[in-house]
Amino acid sequence: MHAAQGRFEQMLESSATAAICAGPDNIIISWNTAAERLFGFAACDAIGRPLSIIIPLRHRAAHVAGLARAVAAGNARLAGRSVEILALHADGQELPVDLSLSMWFEAGKPMFGALLRDITDRQTAQRRLEHLAHCDTLTSLPNRNALHARLAADMDRSPCSLLLLDLDGFKHVNDSLGHSVGDELLAAVAARLAEAVGEKGFLARLGGDEFAILLSGCADPLELDELATRIFASLRPPFDLAGQSIFVVTSIGIAMSPKDASGVEQLLSSADLALYSAKADGGGVRTFFARAMQNSSEQKHRLGIELRQAMADQKFELWYQPQICLADHKLSGVEALLRWRHPDHGLMSPQAFIAILEESAIAEEVGDWIVDQACAAAAGWKRAGLGSVRVGVNLFPAQLRSGRLFDVVSSALARHALCPKQLELEITENTVLRHSNPSTKALRKLRVLGVGIAFDDFGTGFASLSLLQKYPLTRLKIDRSFISRIDRKVGDAAIVKAVLAMARSLGLEVIAEGVETAEQEAALVRLGCDEAQGYRFGRPMPGAEFAKLYLECPRFDRLAS
Repeated sequence: MHAAQGRFEQMLESSATAAICAGPDNIIISWNTAAERLFGFAACDAIGRPLSIIIPLRHRAAHVAGLARAVAAGNARLAGRSVEILALHADGQELPVDLSLSMWFEAGKPMFGALLRDITDRQTAQRRLEHLAHCDTLTSLPNRNALHARLAADMDRSPCSLLLLDLDGFKHVNDSLGHSVGDELLAAVAARLAEAVGEKGFLARLGGDEFAILLSGCADPLELDELATRIFASLRPPFDLAGQSIFVVTSIGIAMSPKDASGVEQLLSSADLALYSAKADGGGVRTFFARAMQNSSEQKHRLGIELRQAMADQKFELWYQPQICLADHKLSGVEALLRWRHPDHGLMSPQAFIAILEESAIAEEVGDWIVDQACAAAAGWKRAGLGSVRVGVNLFPAQLRSGRLFDVVSSALARHALCPKQLELEITENTVLRHSNPSTKALRKLRVLGVGIAFDDFGTGFASLSLLQKYPLTRLKIDRSFISRIDRKVGDAAIVKAVLAMARSLGLEVIAEGVETAEQEAALVRLGCDEAQGYRFGRPMPGAEFAKLYLECPRFDRLAS
């Protein structure tokens, strides 16, 4: 027994874990080398002194009382468990330790043993993890988790207001100047926002270019409007990054509790709807939440569900509008236009649903279906004797960003044995701006194949003229907004003339959209425009009706009537 006890004491003495023994009177009777290193007391100085020398002063009374209870009861509440406590070093510094306590009896007397490990590194790492869980590493601002926690606490105590904002056009900065510059911009924006918000608000970065500001105890629209004004002013001066002056515009959505929401998620949703409304108004503005936004959001949700059902039930149709040569009014092509045969509302034009469809999960699937159906129609018309009719198809943004566009189009052409020159893909300026990098390669490959690429609604977006050279374009489509008053407004005529001249210099063809009157047609002819489409030459019609009409009347002089 003595040999076993000796081996046990030798093991404790050489252990890297501090081991301390004390009697029922709180006096230390054993103190190993690891305890010397951990607490700074030599064994000769510690043995014989109260265990309280390693207990912080404010905890000593509780320690002495707990020991007395254990002696009286014959068992220790913490025995056999591992707990984290604060201990006291000889130099007076406190340190966190992991304590494992044991209790046994010798000659009928309770004895206590403690194994202790320094967990300073562990707690430092834990604090670091907690910090990372609630802090945005790029801007050092609180993150979404921190905002949720703060919202939950504040909404229970008092009125509060939430401002959500994001940067209009931030993706363009990332795409054109690189993500490192984008990160620098976000950090600089965060610094300006922090200065504008001051100590009164809780500023957080939610991710990407989206920020949030929580004002506790505030539900005053005037005060919120003043803060929005300060934010706009703080971001107005340019940011000098990467040798360039970058201008930033933000949109702000504002919601108040309890007026607009009673819970955290509802307040976030209300502010998000207000932000969406601000961006829909053109951006660069602040918008307060209104109940009508919620109704609109619910309507969009229902519409999205109905659109998915329409695809499953094959309720979509393609109608075709003629495109004619102005010199002889002969058919030069058609544009494929989507229609929805709704079970309750009848035939619906794209204006009623296309914006929701573009953002929905089925946009790419519908877009692929349109490509296939348009190719099938053009191939069928050729077999019916209509010749090689060019068909224009509008692409959804989802098709440009998916990486599948070339395979989808080339497969449809092969499946229907359609010459690539008979297909023209239409892209808008704003779609290109949002998806410029991934879309370029696929469009170039399709252009090499022979597929035409048209810039739709030209002149209405924010694309630079350099995009006309970056993309493999074959045609510009002049938007109807420039055509409606071309015969009466000198400025519109001048714009169309300039577009025609530019297109000729770049080797691009031009077609004018929305031509409805003889006067508009005459003005286009005088300016040298080659092609046109609009109600003057024919309204959109089903494929079968178009084929029948074209076979009966190859010239499109009076189809509008």
